[in-house]
Amino acid sequence: MTGELREKFLGWAAEACAVHGLDLYEAEAVARGKWILRVFADRAGAEVGEGISVSECADVSRYLEAILDADEDVPERYVLEVSSPGIERKIKTVEQLEKSLGQDVALTLREPRDGKDKVIGRLKAHSEGLLTLEVSGEEMEIPWDEVAKARWTFDFS
Repeated sequence: MTGELREKFLGWAAEACAVHGLDLYEAEAVARGKWILRVFADRAGAEVGEGISVSECADVSRYLEAILDADEDVPERYVLEVSSPGIERKIKTVEQLEKSLGQDVALTLREPRDGKDKVIGRLKAHSEGLLTLEVSGEEMEIPWDEVAKARWTFDFS
């Protein structure tokens, strides 16, 4: 898959979500033998636990399939997956960080800090590449570039 076609797919995915009143949270295109196209849609301003419905995923999928099938650069055989990013969604971008303010997050650090490579706390702020978390009642600052992985975390108990 060319970079140009990947960019077109991202635009189509954003359009398909917007037409159905949803936000594109993330889209990825992987070409391993056959193409696997994944779209993660979210509702603007949704609270934790307020996901999107299966029928909304199907609507986005049908809309996007029509676009993909009409483009001659897209192979006839591909796998399209449309879903919610989930309650324990990954955080990869500054925009996703912004949507994560006030949420409990789990961070895996590139290098251990105080002997720990994982930090769980409430994301209070982020500014100029610095995250501020509340961990066990204390504020902790962690540079974003020290984070290997980040995701929302939810207490299911």
